[in-house]
Amino acid sequence: MYFSISLQWQENRALCGRQSHCTFPQPTLSTQIKAMEEELGKQLFIRGTKGYRKVTLTEDGMLLRKRNGGYKMKADFSENVYYGHIVKGDLTAAIDYVKQFPEQARRYERFRAIFEQEQYICYEADAWINDILIAYQQYYREVFYLCIGKENAAGKLRGRLAEYLEITDEDIELCDMEQNQITEAFRRKGFHFLGGRTSGYYGPYIWQTTESRTYEVELPDGIQTYTVKFLDGFIARSWPDYLSFGEIGTGGWTDADGIINCIRASYDPDSETFKVSLLKHEAQHARDLSIHKNMSSEDLEYRAKLVELIYSVERNLLEQFAREAASSDKSNGHASAAERILDGFAEKLKLRHGEMSRLPAEEIHTTARILFEESYIL
Repeated sequence: MYFSISLQWQENRALCGRQSHCTFPQPTLSTQIKAMEEELGKQLFIRGTKGYRKVTLTEDGMLLRKRNGGYKMKADFSENVYYGHIVKGDLTAAIDYVKQFPEQARRYERFRAIFEQEQYICYEADAWINDILIAYQQYYREVFYLCIGKENAAGKLRGRLAEYLEITDEDIELCDMEQNQITEAFRRKGFHFLGGRTSGYYGPYIWQTTESRTYEVELPDGIQTYTVKFLDGFIARSWPDYLSFGEIGTGGWTDADGIINCIRASYDPDSETFKVSLLKHEAQHARDLSIHKNMSSEDLEYRAKLVELIYSVERNLLEQFAREAASSDKSNGHASAAERILDGFAEKLKLRHGEMSRLPAEEIHTTARILFEESYIL
């Protein structure tokens, strides 16, 4: 897909300040430019502050413009950019991004079918379970697509679940309903049910079997033994899995008692992804929660993601975190922690966010360890 950047490269001119000069409206163009910078790992534009939208090309931007014959550039669809929108719960941005690419028509039509036409998914389960899951699908539509607000959407979800379960006590909170009545109802049907919020949004995990193993896990503060439960036979894996049509989702979590839960289908147990992004990440959660049980989601994710950066040698996780980063929604611990990590690296290394994706692995490890030690909790 090609788009034209028809900007006047002069001081004090706004980014697409005159709409007649732009192929896309400003928000879409800004998203494309940000995506291109993330893909290239370089900052192409120097943007002015709000209210003074001076825009100039960086040295890398000038080089790219020259190589592409002026202002004509190619923007290919990026799974990484798309998944970044999903992880942040920004369904509108994900749909807008997909819509721009003809080759993504099938994905776009799936979004339209579910979120516009309310053609909800029917799961391989009995009618009662599907009724419960339709309630959650309606919640996803209301909170992510219609954007009616988290609390409003949660209230509607509670009302639907109470009706299905014939609960008349209006004092029972949604979280209590999930933890007690719904969990017990699924247990009687042979399923495990875990409710609550994932990164600020409701969405259940429903599975059939569990197998336990123990692992010795090295963390910056030493080696400890952790129990890992491998979970199989999933019907539902919360909202990231639903919004991405099963392409991405939570791979595991830590219980209040320090037990690590692993969705078996998400990992190869011999991979770095399992050993670092699951074991070390969740073990750090378990350790931190054993010291501060009320530690915020952002602080937990910040320290665990830094542990990933310290130990990862096969993957550029800093680049991944850059795609996930968002500071506006503090209830999404993953997104806000990723933004905080980028800010920390930028301060330590005197770099812009767009310049960090090509850092040498050793510099990433060293900087991450410094930031981790500065976040130390007693």
